[in-house]
Amino acid sequence: MVLGAGGVMLALMQVGNSGETLAIAALAAGGVVALVAFAAHERSAPEPLLPMGLWRNRVVAVGCLAGFANGALMMSLSAFLPTYIQGAMGRSPTAAGLVLAASSVSWTFASIASGRLMIRTSYRLAAGIGGVCLLAGSLVLATLDPSDSLIWAGTGALLNGIGMGFCNTAFIVSTQGSVGWNERGMATSSMMFMRMVGSSVGAAVFGAIVNLGIHRQLPEAGDTVNRLMLPSARQMLGPGELARLTEAIASSVHVVYVIAALIAVGSLLLALSLPARLSPTRPREGD
Repeated sequence: MVLGAGGVMLALMQVGNSGETLAIAALAAGGVVALVAFAAHERSAPEPLLPMGLWRNRVVAVGCLAGFANGALMMSLSAFLPTYIQGAMGRSPTAAGLVLAASSVSWTFASIASGRLMIRTSYRLAAGIGGVCLLAGSLVLATLDPSDSLIWAGTGALLNGIGMGFCNTAFIVSTQGSVGWNERGMATSSMMFMRMVGSSVGAAVFGAIVNLGIHRQLPEAGDTVNRLMLPSARQMLGPGELARLTEAIASSVHVVYVIAALIAVGSLLLALSLPARLSPTRPREGD
């Protein structure tokens, strides 16, 4: 599992490095072979780390896929919104932290609201609200411009936090409620594992997109891009160079949030695919 996931993610991170084409191809191929071997082993293991049989349960499968998608979305926010705020908008690390704080606070309160809502209605409604908020937040971030205010960036972070709070709570509880007590540990860990894999793959893919975008626009930039993150170093750049670097970062991160919006659509569709009447008080279809 480590060799497979690590090889594929490292290959994704190195996309755009023309001098390492053979190494990237070898990493990707080796990673795929390792993952296939891991899947084959899990099918025959008496106590598998990632039980494949659980995927025959509709609610567990939906929860795991949604966990993967939401893990990737989480990385698009926590890893690349500060990059945009500091690199493209020219704001301080403190400003970037305050914007991210909006998602953390809203996530907490949305989790509480999701728990109360699903008891009175259904998992699908709570997850659906979360999916709508994730899509709205990703669209807000996709429309960001370097000249926009921090309030607009904070709005996108706030909506994403609400979406994460509603979705994660609904999917975790629905996954746990859809299996017997003797399988709840495996079901929960499977979903959490998929969310961590989604976070790792999201960081790798989005990082590759940003690196490739900057490399295509400014192949000679090198470490100069990192200087945009520090206000003191940023002031030492010339107006022309600053404008080119800012545009390269803004356009590259914009692609990240366009893809994040597409992933949010997938998360919403997964939420709507949950059985309509399932809730903590009706844990099985037909109850």
